[in-house]
Amino acid sequence: MTCVQSEQVPANMSEQSARSDAPLPSFDMKAGQFNLPTLVLRAIDLGGLDAFIAQQVAKLPSFFDQAPVAIDLSQLPDRDRLDELPMIVGMLRGHGMIPIGVRGASEHQRQQALALEIAVMPALRRSQDQGDTGQKVLAVAAAPATQASTVIDKPVRSGQRIVAERGDLVLLGGVSSGAEVMAAGNLHAYGPLRGRAMAGYAGDASAQIFCRELGAELVSIAGRYRVSENLESRYLGRAVRIRLDGEALRFELL
Repeated sequence: MTCVQSEQVPANMSEQSARSDAPLPSFDMKAGQFNLPTLVLRAIDLGGLDAFIAQQVAKLPSFFDQAPVAIDLSQLPDRDRLDELPMIVGMLRGHGMIPIGVRGASEHQRQQALALEIAVMPALRRSQDQGDTGQKVLAVAAAPATQASTVIDKPVRSGQRIVAERGDLVLLGGVSSGAEVMAAGNLHAYGPLRGRAMAGYAGDASAQIFCRELGAELVSIAGRYRVSENLESRYLGRAVRIRLDGEALRFELL
């Protein structure tokens, strides 16, 4: 979901910025950094989809309010024409989101997207191929069955993604804003936690997050999540334990 491209400044702009007396240009175009929610469709059931979207929005209305959303069609059964696409786009808009494009579309679906004035976005590649796309992504392979945890001893930079597909994830360095760390089990952060942190991402409700300095953009356990604007100030910058209590996240100072 995180797509990051490195910013490059044209040579003439670099020369201009090197001169302190030169004014900045009135306009500029740079690559950006976004955490983009993506709706993945594996079947077409408009009634079920509407209920699903409503449920997600009800969990965190501020997160989805006017949020840009991509629609991933790559996992749908083979079909060239998707007559329901206009209704799906309208459904997202009706729930307060802004659909901006489709991924994994067939040629006919591309034409439908353009007719709806939304973008045709490139399909996401597998993690081992992402180095060619300009994305700074680091995926950690599944730990051996005998290994209880994966340890990362370097800081996780903005735009990087760390995924521990089995067991716990232990982060000895900090996690920068714009980074994403995910663990099948518990997540331990011994440096400042600024990015998006997800424990039990495969559905393990017993997973927990332990961090020395909480400042995350998003924390999640088994799909239940909370964004930074909804984190209580008394926990920010503090050592915190986060666990799931029923359907709600519970925060405890350490």
